[in-house]
Amino acid sequence: MRAAERELGAGAAFTVELDAAPGTPLSRVRDLERAIEDYAEAHDLEMSGTQLRFLVQALGRPTTAEDQVALMDWLVDRPGLRRIRVGALRRTAAGHGAYLQMASGDMAVIGVTLLYRLGRLKAEQYLEILGGFVRPGMH
Repeated sequence: MRAAERELGAGAAFTVELDAAPGTPLSRVRDLERAIEDYAEAHDLEMSGTQLRFLVQALGRPTTAEDQVALMDWLVDRPGLRRIRVGALRRTAAGHGAYLQMASGDMAVIGVTLLYRLGRLKAEQYLEILGGFVRPGMH
């Protein structure tokens, strides 16, 4: 089924902002963007945006924390990424809302990722352990 034929799920969406590691060749960044598009199609997600900045919404169902965590879990293993910043689920994309930031080499990320993959953590616990969502300007 094509994305145009599927209906966007009513309600929330979240943002994803990715930073490539310094020195990452442009060809690898393009490959990553294509892989993200393939991931979205395989998981019934609509991703709009460019340049490693996306708005993510589920197709035909509500967007959930499981969608956020599954995407984060997949992204953390992609080569060439330095930072992953995921926005909280929101009803509107306007403005900058709360976000969760993680670095792929962070030891806490490695541990929580393994526990999540083993089924020992729920999506909400994964997000909470990584610090939860913070507002811009707060540290």
